[in-house]
Amino acid sequence: MTSANFLRFDPSLVEETVFLAMREHPLSAAFQKARDELYRLDDSEERDRAFRQFHGTWFSQLNLAAPIERALDEQAGLVSLVNCCIVARSPTRREEGVELFVNSEEKIAQDQRVVRLLLRPESVLAPTSLLTFLRHELLHIVDMLDPHFGYEPHLPPTAGGPTHEGLVKNRYRILWDATIDGRLVRRGWLPAATRAQHLLSFARAFPMLGAEVDQALEHFFAGGPHTHAELMTFACTPTGTELDAQTSVGRKCLLCGFSTYAFEPDPNLLPAEVIRQITADFPYWRPDTGLCTQCADLYRAHHLSAAAALCLPGSAAPQFGNTSERDRS
Repeated sequence: MTSANFLRFDPSLVEETVFLAMREHPLSAAFQKARDELYRLDDSEERDRAFRQFHGTWFSQLNLAAPIERALDEQAGLVSLVNCCIVARSPTRREEGVELFVNSEEKIAQDQRVVRLLLRPESVLAPTSLLTFLRHELLHIVDMLDPHFGYEPHLPPTAGGPTHEGLVKNRYRILWDATIDGRLVRRGWLPAATRAQHLLSFARAFPMLGAEVDQALEHFFAGGPHTHAELMTFACTPTGTELDAQTSVGRKCLLCGFSTYAFEPDPNLLPAEVIRQITADFPYWRPDTGLCTQCADLYRAHHLSAAAALCLPGSAAPQFGNTSERDRS
C-alpha cells in the first residue's frame, strides 16, 4: 500500500474536490453547517489549518484518493524509485497529466525524483475513468525510469526546423502511446478495440507506410519491450527499423526527407502564403519539386492558425521560423 508520506495532496485540490462531491451528497447539510462554523475562528492561521484538516478528513472519508492509490500500488517498481508523489490541481483538462522531476545537484548523493499528478476536481470525482487515465500516464513514468528504455528528454535536431520537429514529436508520441496501450490491453486494463483507435492515428501519422501500416502498428502495439532510441528512429525514418526489409515505400519528400507514396497532388495550387512560408524555410524548394501531403498539411495548418490569430483584437500572427528552444519529447 502507498504510504501517507509518499502521496501528498494539494490542499486547494482537496478542498474544491470535497466541495463539489458534497453538493449532491445526503450529508451536504451537515457538511455545510460544520464548515460554516469554522468561519467563527478569529485567528486566520488557525482558521486555515482548521479548513485544511476539515476538508482532508472528508476527502479521506469519501475515499476520493482510492483510484490514485490503486494506480500507484499497481506500479510498485515506480514507487520504489521515486521519493514522493504530489497531486496538484490542473487548471484545464488539456493540462492534466503526470510529470517526473529529477533533482541531480552534486550535493545530493542520489537523484531526488518526484512524480506530480495534475488533475481537475471533476476528474477525481470520476474514479473509473481516472484509474484508466492514470494507468496510461504512469506507464510513461515507468518507461522514463527504466534504464533499458533509455529515455532522453530532447528531440534530435532536424533539418526542417520547428515544423518538422513538431512532426517528429507527434509521431514519437503516437508510437509511445501505442506501446503503452498495447501493454494495458494485454493486462486486461483496456478493451481490445483500443487497437483500432491507434490504427487510425498510425495511418494519419505514417501515410508513407500504405498497406503496411497495420503490420507496423502491430510491431509496437503487440511487441516489446521497446526503447526510446527505437521509437525515435522510427519517428524520424519510418523505414529505418527491422520493418524496412518488409516495407516498400516511394521516393523521399525533399522537405522532411521521409519516403512516401503520399505526395501533394498539385503544389502549385497551395495558397501563396503557404508557398512563401515553405520557401522561407527551404530556399531551394519550388512547387514543381513537390512535397508530401503531411508537409503540405503542416504548412497549411500554420497558415490557417496565423490567419485566425490576425482576427483577434491586438494580436499578431505567430512567427514561422527556427526557435532557440527545443520542445521536450
